[in-house]
Amino acid sequence: AELDQLAAPGATANDPMFSNEWHLPKIAAPAAWDTAAGAGTIIAILDTGVDATHPDLATQLVPGWNAYDNNSNTADVYGHGTGVAGTAAAATNNSVGVAGVAGSARLMPIRITDTSGYAYWSTTAQGLTWAADNGARVANISFLGVAASSTVQSAAQYMRNKGGVVVVSAGNNGIDEGIPSTDTMIVVSATDSADNKTSWSSYGVFVDLAAPGLGIYTTARGGGYQSASGTSFASPIVAGVAALVKGMHPEFTAAQVESALFSSAIDLGAAGGDSLYGHGRVNAAGAVAAAGTTPGDTTFPTV
Repeated sequence: AELDQLAAPGATANDPMFSNEWHLPKIAAPAAWDTAAGAGTIIAILDTGVDATHPDLATQLVPGWNAYDNNSNTADVYGHGTGVAGTAAAATNNSVGVAGVAGSARLMPIRITDTSGYAYWSTTAQGLTWAADNGARVANISFLGVAASSTVQSAAQYMRNKGGVVVVSAGNNGIDEGIPSTDTMIVVSATDSADNKTSWSSYGVFVDLAAPGLGIYTTARGGGYQSASGTSFASPIVAGVAALVKGMHPEFTAAQVESALFSSAIDLGAAGGDSLYGHGRVNAAGAVAAAGTTPGDTTFPTV
């Protein structure tokens, strides 16, 4: 005989390609979805634009900005941004395509590139400032080198001052990039299904977290789907987890969101923080749990 106890459900998704998304159970996203889905949070995707007609993204989008052409045309001119956007927050439980990490969050497309897919530090900073001023509280920048830019760091600090977090990719050169660490952004390296850093993922003291980045099934420009690899896709996985935390606690500061992410990460490599994995591989369920036990409003009421 034993005491009868409640057993919590493990949420899943009815999206037909969910079974292809090995990275979601790896980071314990279904367990996180029992209590958080990112509702109320806007994730800015600073990239090549986003395909607004994609069936897994059309319902997720809010108006964005084209910092390269200085207009409101945020159509995807290269294809990269659509894949990044779907990784972070493709519509979940819509019986279509794939599931995003934060399937109830909204996506703000911010185009920062030319038509060849190359971004500039100036357009990145401008786009980040625009996103912060227009309600985004999580931003993803899947481009190497932005963590080294003082201009982008200033814009990231502006986002932080509004309670937002900025997530960026470490790069795909397979080397120590030699970029100093910064407390204005969360820098992400890429891991495989065995929790090893991929051979091509860049690393260094600037890395804060690791996330799956090999064979990530996601949305593709033109309405289709693709398997993509790179720190470009590890970064929006972390951005999606940040949106889960921020959705639960809109009042959280950037430091509180980071604390939930860093304290719950699965330690890999050398014990403690290191230059390959940072604090460890992101853990969605752990981050949500950590956020739930972290006090938000600590001010006592007065009469």
